[in-house]
Amino acid sequence: MIQFNTKERLEKARRVTWIGMIWNVCLTIVKFIVGYTAGSSALIADAVHSLSDFASDISVLIGLKVAAKPVDHDHNYGHGKFETLATIIVGVMLFVVGIGILWNSVTIILDHFKSEPLIPPGAIALYAIIVSIVVKEGLYQYTVKSGKSLHSQVLIANAWHHRSDAFSSVAVLIGVSGAILLGNRWVILDPISAGLVSILILKVAAEASSDSFNELMEVSLGKEREKEILALVAEVPGVSIPHNLRTRKIGNTVAIDMHIKVDKGLSIVKAHDISTIVENKLKNSFGADSFISIHVEPLLR
Repeated sequence: MIQFNTKERLEKARRVTWIGMIWNVCLTIVKFIVGYTAGSSALIADAVHSLSDFASDISVLIGLKVAAKPVDHDHNYGHGKFETLATIIVGVMLFVVGIGILWNSVTIILDHFKSEPLIPPGAIALYAIIVSIVVKEGLYQYTVKSGKSLHSQVLIANAWHHRSDAFSSVAVLIGVSGAILLGNRWVILDPISAGLVSILILKVAAEASSDSFNELMEVSLGKEREKEILALVAEVPGVSIPHNLRTRKIGNTVAIDMHIKVDKGLSIVKAHDISTIVENKLKNSFGADSFISIHVEPLLR
């Protein structure tokens, strides 16, 4: 596994986000122009989705910039929580966009059944959608791979924002194709596909936000990770009965607090050396930027 220090990791994450943002701007402009010209409500909805991607990219860049600040007097655990907050902002943006698109789609469908005829979209809309699908799936693959290698939840969340746009474009492609190729009776497929896009967006929003909400609520790393921590510490010579384990995430890093028992006859220096070995072992597994606190207690026999 490749290890990055905090500054290097955040610089790489920002570069990935900038690349995605540039593509999002281009796609948004193209889809708005083509959607308006071709008369496709689904493509315009898809353009709004791409615009939300651009807005989320800005939030991610701000979050990563703040998260890159080092530990200081007022932030003893660094600024990693801001990266978590940025992830939640991405999810909230997705949710707002999903509700807006769903509302617009339902309104168009209801108006249609009130005898307001819909005009089939132009064929040029199909080309714009195909280009969008290819580009957004490419951005997803690139961003999620980078997010996993950098251990960045905000990048992974933003990657799913890209993929949700690709999925929405697939739904739009189906709806617009039907509206164009199947005749006037099927023109309603265009706003219906826009509605399906909104449901997908809402699902992604919920998934993108849940883990970050848990982090802000100081949820532990989970039973499996804590078992792993206890097993690692128990392997250190001189350590007995590791206990009182408390864990949490701080952005990309973790905080681990625990107690260990050592032989009561050991000198303070030797007991401290053992705790340092434990600390280094945990940092080798969870990253050099992890916050590790080890409390040493005498083992009373």
